[in-house]
This record gives sequence, structure tokens and C-alpha cells, in this order.
Amino acid sequence: MKIVITGGYGFLGQMLAKKLLEIGKLVDRNGDLKTIDNIILIDQIEPKNPIKGVTSIFGDISDPQFFDQAITDDVDGVFHLAAIVSSAAEADFDLGMKVNLDATRELLERCRKLPNKAKIVFSSSVAVFGNTPPIVEDDTPALPLSSYGMQKILGEYLISEYTRKNYIDGRAVRLPTIAIRPGKPNKAASSFVSSIIREPLMGEKAICPVDRSQSLWIQSPSVIIENLIHAYNLSHQDWGNESRVVNLPGLTTTVAEMISSLQTHDGNTSLIIDQPDETISRLVKSWPGVINAKRAHMMGFKNNDNFDSMIEEFIDQHIS
Repeated sequence: MKIVITGGYGFLGQMLAKKLLEIGKLVDRNGDLKTIDNIILIDQIEPKNPIKGVTSIFGDISDPQFFDQAITDDVDGVFHLAAIVSSAAEADFDLGMKVNLDATRELLERCRKLPNKAKIVFSSSVAVFGNTPPIVEDDTPALPLSSYGMQKILGEYLISEYTRKNYIDGRAVRLPTIAIRPGKPNKAASSFVSSIIREPLMGEKAICPVDRSQSLWIQSPSVIIENLIHAYNLSHQDWGNESRVVNLPGLTTTVAEMISSLQTHDGNTSLIIDQPDETISRLVKSWPGVINAKRAHMMGFKNNDNFDSMIEEFIDQHIS
């Protein structure tokens, strides 16, 4: 079995690759558990420390000819994680369209030409929602209020249409905000969700650009990875005919509750500086804070129990 991960050297891409190397098997298109023979990581820039045991391909995924070279006829499945993140897509509309939409179409066109129908897991986002009701249900319309959300929902439509036409076996998962990421803040509007916990735990200052009463829908990195793999392993029939898109489970919390939990883990909350950012606040306010992920639970997707366990996961993996 040959598996491709776009955005393979991003945070989630590397975690996913290492987990696949660890487990060594995935369920193929026929429902059989098969050994992964090769994992291909596609990304734009070569990292200082490439992952051992994988094939790495570097280039511009928005180049129309790129996927013709990078995805060979023996590819069985793709995890499509590559994207221009929320605030960056909002600031540079053309770049966001080029990477988040046009490259997704090019990827699906290449997979359409494969001799065997490939499984495609597309990482979407709760940013597809905008000005949502108090609780988002499985059938709540996705009406994005950001360029990133718009590009993601168009990607979902493409996944659904290419699956309907029997070109691929596609499944799109709407990811909650990930907490807590290691590293440094990035250009995602949700970047502060990790930094207001991560930096104080390391004795550094962090900026909080939203009101502390802001509700968030979050999930830990390890559970996200479990759910991406689960999405791949589910059979076409297990998804049913209802939709090729699913809202992943998550944990509802407020920024204030996160900071309170940080304090119980000896984090210096005085290092968190409230510095309102109108653009970030507008984007985050348009995302749902509560989702009734009934269908995802029925399909076997996982969730975190509480935010304390998410802080403990970060401390164990990245500080201790």
C-alpha cells in the first residue's frame, strides 16, 4: 500500500506520518487491512530533519503539473492536509485560492486518473461555519464568513462530487481547533489557542487577541491524528449516503476556562497579555463553539475528556 500526505512536513503531517510508520497498516479500498509499503510526504520546503523511512517530495502543489509527477499510478490513498491557514488566506486571497482550492482540484484530477480508485481524506475545518446558532447540528448549513472557510467548503463540495461520480472514495473531516500545538505561533487565526497555554508553561509571554469569554471547539493533536486514520479506515458504506463530510467531535471551552486550567498546572497566567485584534476576533467569533457531533460519535470518532488532559498531553510530550 502506498500512501501520500500533502503538507507532510507540517505539524499534523509529521505526526500522521510517524503514527502510520508506527502502526504500519491501513484498511484498503476493499476493506482489507494491508501493510503500508511506502509513505510519501509532499511539501513545499525541505526541512532540516527529514523523517526517516518515508519518501519526501518537495515542490509547489499549485503547479498544475506537480501532482502528475508526485502521485504515481500505484498510489492507494491520500491524506490532503496542505493548506494556507485562516488569517493568511484572508490576507492573501489569491494565494489562498491557489493553494486551498485550485491545488485541491488538481490533486483530485490526478487521483481521478489512477487505475484504482483511491481513498482521499480531506482535512476541512469548522471555519466553514459563520454566525452559527448556539449549537451546530449535523445538518446545520455551512455559511462561511472567511476566505479560508469558503475555500474549505468548496473543497468539501469537490470531494463529494468526485465521490458521487465514482472517481475517488472521498471523505472530508471538519477539524476542531487544535490545542495544544508545539512550536511558535503561526498565521492561523486560531494560533493563540495554543500560544496562551504553551508560552506561559515555558515562562514566555503570550498575546490573547480575543475576549476571554470566547467559546472554542477544540481537540488535542493526538486525537486529531486518531480521527484522521479512523476516517481513512472506515469503509465507503460506513459513511452512508447522507454526506461525505462529518463534523468531528470536540471539547467546548472558553478562553477563560483554558487560562484557569493553565493556572492549576503551574502556568504563569500573568504572562498572558490581552491585546484585542479585530480581524482575528471577527474570524474566531464566526466559528462554532458547540457542535452536536452525533453522527461522528456513531461512526466511532474519538474526543478528549477535558482540557486538563490536553495540557497534560502537551507537558508530557513537549516539556517533560
